[in-house]
Amino acid sequence: MYGIPENFDLSIILGSDLNMISQGRYDVQFSFDAGATICLQGMASVLQRGTEIAVWSEENNWSSLGFQKLFNQSVESVLLPNTRLIEIHFKNDLVLQLHDSSEQYESMQIYYPNDSLPSVII
Repeated sequence: MYGIPENFDLSIILGSDLNMISQGRYDVQFSFDAGATICLQGMASVLQRGTEIAVWSEENNWSSLGFQKLFNQSVESVLLPNTRLIEIHFKNDLVLQLHDSSEQYESMQIYYPNDSLPSVII
C-alpha cells in the first residue's frame, strides 16, 4: 500500500537467525533472534539458489514445506530491489522475498525490539 520507505533500514537483523515462523489466518510472521518481527499479509517467496521452493499467500498458505529451510539460518544481507520488494539473504543460498503486493491495503508491519526504533508499516 505505502511502498518501502526510501530510508528503510533493516540492518538490525544482519547476523541474526530466523528462529520462528508463525502463521495466522491472514498473515505470516517472521521472528528474528535480534528481536525484530515482520508480520506479512502480502506474498512471501522462498528461493534457494535462484529457484523458488515455497510461496506464501493469504489465499493458499504455504505452497510447500520448503520454507522450513529458513529456520535457524543467519541473515547475511538485506536488499531492496524496488519499492515493492524486500529480499532477506541467508546462508545456504536462501532468500526470503517479502512482497508489498497490495495497492489498497497494508502488506506488512515491522516491529523492533523494545521500541528501539519506530514500527514500519508498508
